[in-house]
Amino acid sequence: MPVIAMTVVEKDAHPDTDNLFVYRFESPALGQKTIVANLTNVYEVGQVAAIAQLGTLLPEGEMKPRKVFGIDSEGMALGPVDAAPDTDLTAQFDADAPSRKWRLTFAIEVDGHYATDAEKAARKLFKSGQGELVGAEGV
Repeated sequence: MPVIAMTVVEKDAHPDTDNLFVYRFESPALGQKTIVANLTNVYEVGQVAAIAQLGTLLPEGEMKPRKVFGIDSEGMALGPVDAAPDTDLTAQFDADAPSRKWRLTFAIEVDGHYATDAEKAARKLFKSGQGELVGAEGV
């Protein structure tokens, strides 16, 4: 699913928290979408923003339907853009990238008398979620 430019047609404070807004975005092709957004990017009526549609895959994860303090949110607002409504901004936001192979390098420090002892200890720590990602490259 793509990231599409949509226009803000309505902006309201969230009724249950001071930290969120409830927006209604609109485009000719997609109609209206309700999105609950935080105060990081604040939009005004008439402004155009990039909207990740439900099902869009972003580096942060897949956009799924969710309720935010009881209000359905139909995607994610990614920031204001200088584009006409319905413009496909998928590539600009690195969305829906194809799957590819990656080589990841982790660093885990352990004590051991021999390399085999150290490897066993490192594998155990890695399985428990310890260690630091020190590199990621596409192959």
